[in-house]
Amino acid sequence: MSENPFAKICATDACRALLRGNLDEPMTEVHEPLLGPSLSPAQQVIQEGIEELEWAPGAEEAPWPTRTERESPRNEQKHMVWVGEETGESEGEEVRERIMSVRETKEDQIMKLEQDIAKMRGEHQKALEEQTRQTRAAEERLKQTKDLLAIKSAELSGARPFLSATDRLSEVEVLNIVRDLNENIYQVAVNLTDEWEKLRSSQGTNQMDVDPHSRLRSPSLVQRVISRDPAGLTFLLQSCLCSQAVEISSSWGHNRELAVLESIYKRLSASEGQAICARWRLLAHKYLPRPPLHSGPVVNRLANVLDETGSFSSAQQSIKLVQDVALQEIEKIIQLSQGLESAFMTEITSSDVSLLSEAPGTVFLDARMVNEFGSDISSNLRSCNRIVGTTEVGVGKGTSGGGKTRHTKVLLKTKVVLEKDVL
Repeated sequence: MSENPFAKICATDACRALLRGNLDEPMTEVHEPLLGPSLSPAQQVIQEGIEELEWAPGAEEAPWPTRTERESPRNEQKHMVWVGEETGESEGEEVRERIMSVRETKEDQIMKLEQDIAKMRGEHQKALEEQTRQTRAAEERLKQTKDLLAIKSAELSGARPFLSATDRLSEVEVLNIVRDLNENIYQVAVNLTDEWEKLRSSQGTNQMDVDPHSRLRSPSLVQRVISRDPAGLTFLLQSCLCSQAVEISSSWGHNRELAVLESIYKRLSASEGQAICARWRLLAHKYLPRPPLHSGPVVNRLANVLDETGSFSSAQQSIKLVQDVALQEIEKIIQLSQGLESAFMTEITSSDVSLLSEAPGTVFLDARMVNEFGSDISSNLRSCNRIVGTTEVGVGKGTSGGGKTRHTKVLLKTKVVLEKDVL
């Protein structure tokens, strides 16, 4: 059957009208044959158009168009929609799959990051605990160090006077005290000699009184005293007082039982430095018992010297003379000697300072002695250069350098009487 183009156009217009919903418009004459029992070619085209309506979107089942139908111009747009929908669904599925893949990847990364963060937090907590422990240990060490510093500071404060090279008593002040002491010694000896000259008698020496310190005197001086020589008596009294002053100023408590301390100090000085020796000496002097010194022993020694002149009938008479004439001056000598002892022990720490007195029979040494009469000393006549007594004490200064090395310096020479000057 050949197609009628005009009929097809009319059918197409009718289909378009139906598609646009213009069913209320009056039908053209082309529509009239639809009412008949048989379909003309145009009616068949319209019927086909009506069937095509069943393929429209929204239908329950839309069969896939044929190639001819797909290639027709009026179905080209519909085909593009169908292809687009199919392509969109495929792309959407791919997008969803990619999104799910990215989400899973991100979730894995997030989980890994959370694990890393938890691990870092654990490590940080351990490091913090270790740091806290170290901080507490450091605080404890700091506290111990501060306590030790306080202890050492207290020790240093106590040892500072011994470490300082500056003494609380200068050498000039020491020499002034010693010169004052020598002046008092000379004054006592002269006063006693003058009083003895007034009271001397023809009585012999009292042999019942024996002076235990006679070894400190030269036989030459004793002989001159026995022969009632005033100058010899003065020298002998001075020598006695000088030995007493040296003994008081260098004693450790004025007690023979404590003489062991002096021996210990000598050994200490031979092995330790000056600062350690000075501190030990000061502490020992601080805690030693200090029995008061009386003038009695000094008075008795001077009385024994006067007894050797043979001018007194009893020891009590010579003792009374000494007490009446020189008691105050003797007490002054004792006071000065004790003051020097305290200065040597506690106020002078940079060195060991002591009084010097020469024993009878010692050979004269110009480096530490001076002759009472200022006469020339011949080095060839050694027997005549021996001293017989000390009339003025000197001052010596010793410094311990550690070990057995000891440096000695004479600050004031000892004034002595030579044997050649009393023969």
